[in-house]
Amino acid sequence: MKQFLETKWGKRTKIFASLLASVAIYTLAFPPYNLFFLCLVATVPFLLVLRDSTGKQALGRGYLFGVLFYLAQMAWLLPFVYKWTGSVFLAAIPWVVASCIGGLYFLLLGWLIQRCFASKRVWAIPFAWAGIETLRSFMPMLAFPWGLAAFPLFRFPALVQFSGYGTIVLVSAWVIAINLIVMLMVYRQEDDHKQYGRQTLWMTLAVFGLMLSNLPRVMGSQTTKPFRVTLGQVGVDMAFTEPNEEARLLAEATTDIVPSADASDADLLVLPEGFAGVQSALPPATYLGPEPAVPVIMGGQWKEGDEFFQSALLWDGTQWHHADKTRLVVFGEYVPFRKYLPFLKNFNLGDGDLSPAKQVTTLKTDGAKFGCLICFEGVFADIPEKHQANGANLLVQMSIDDWYIDTPAFEQLWGSTVWRSIESGMPVVRVGALGQTLATDARGNIVYKAPLRERRADTVEVELPDIPDGFRYRSWFGWIALALSLVLAFVPVQGRKTSTE
Repeated sequence: MKQFLETKWGKRTKIFASLLASVAIYTLAFPPYNLFFLCLVATVPFLLVLRDSTGKQALGRGYLFGVLFYLAQMAWLLPFVYKWTGSVFLAAIPWVVASCIGGLYFLLLGWLIQRCFASKRVWAIPFAWAGIETLRSFMPMLAFPWGLAAFPLFRFPALVQFSGYGTIVLVSAWVIAINLIVMLMVYRQEDDHKQYGRQTLWMTLAVFGLMLSNLPRVMGSQTTKPFRVTLGQVGVDMAFTEPNEEARLLAEATTDIVPSADASDADLLVLPEGFAGVQSALPPATYLGPEPAVPVIMGGQWKEGDEFFQSALLWDGTQWHHADKTRLVVFGEYVPFRKYLPFLKNFNLGDGDLSPAKQVTTLKTDGAKFGCLICFEGVFADIPEKHQANGANLLVQMSIDDWYIDTPAFEQLWGSTVWRSIESGMPVVRVGALGQTLATDARGNIVYKAPLRERRADTVEVELPDIPDGFRYRSWFGWIALALSLVLAFVPVQGRKTSTE
């Protein structure tokens, strides 16, 4: 065996096994396994492979890691797309294509990390990771913040309050710094202490410093006011129920949920995405009538001329308003290059595309000013930041997660909502048709979670901060990290070898 590992194929097998091990450990940290602590060591094998790579090798090895990573993270696409197509072959196409495209991010990441090792700037590796996470979170048309290194830690809000200074990608940089410290301490090479001793010390201090920075938010107090919200989980599968039957069930749910909200003296009733159907004028024609008994917000589609928008419709107690969704689901709410890809008709994607809103609109009632997160928008860290700039002190998310309820994607969707609360310093109330329906406080602690697949109309009281304390420009950290890592990749270190090629 030892002789085989010294051969060309043996070395390749060892590298592939290391990359596969890193992906496997990473995957176990995420749903459905939820061994969250593994994220602190998951990338160690990947980093070891890149430490011993040339620049050219790092490109290929980074890409291979990325493809394997996305195959694991996006495996839920198989059952999801199969429900559309009824074909295992067609269901596998978007899974494989998405993984091959996603691997390109890690091709660049692998090269950046190798350059950090080659130039002896290992401290820059966490910045490179955070920068690439930012790039894949906001790449035009392909933006998809999924499988971020820090995601599993949403279950421990007190540990990650510093995301309020730099979003989840700052916490990802922290996680990768811990991985890097473990690698340098456990897999130390002969001259590592001389080359990396001081950097390891400074990274360790930074890790503990960020942990200490949680204390002001964890132990501090805010000026708040109570706000009562009824979470109207309709208990109807709005993804796969036949339209006429869905209409009957939603009307039936309305007769239970609205009186319950009224009786509990709710300041706001939240209903799921899609509840209002398609509307083109205010007041909308819904099961609630033109003047509901309580202030209510619900999701629907808004038609304006030839365009359709995914929207939030609000009755504030005196008049109706609407706010349109800015981030659409690729291949779900719009299909890029539709007219050039005729085979897409096999995916039952619908005949038309929705349009994204050009700006984020913040809504308000008498007691609160809130930012709407319409389903997929909950995975984007910048949208609550824009709502916060508009004066919001509450985040309201309306979803139809029924498509994903039996896949690992379901938990990543609602877990992302919790991250938005931690980052912004605002409570979140979230309602899904079948779930996940929940509420958090302004620190991301879950204070209520509804059982799945049940009709529920539970009222929770959340404390609204007068001024949310998430840093106003927290999304900038990721872009600064990306710019820094790209610049350092081309700047040699005086008197040191800058490449192992």
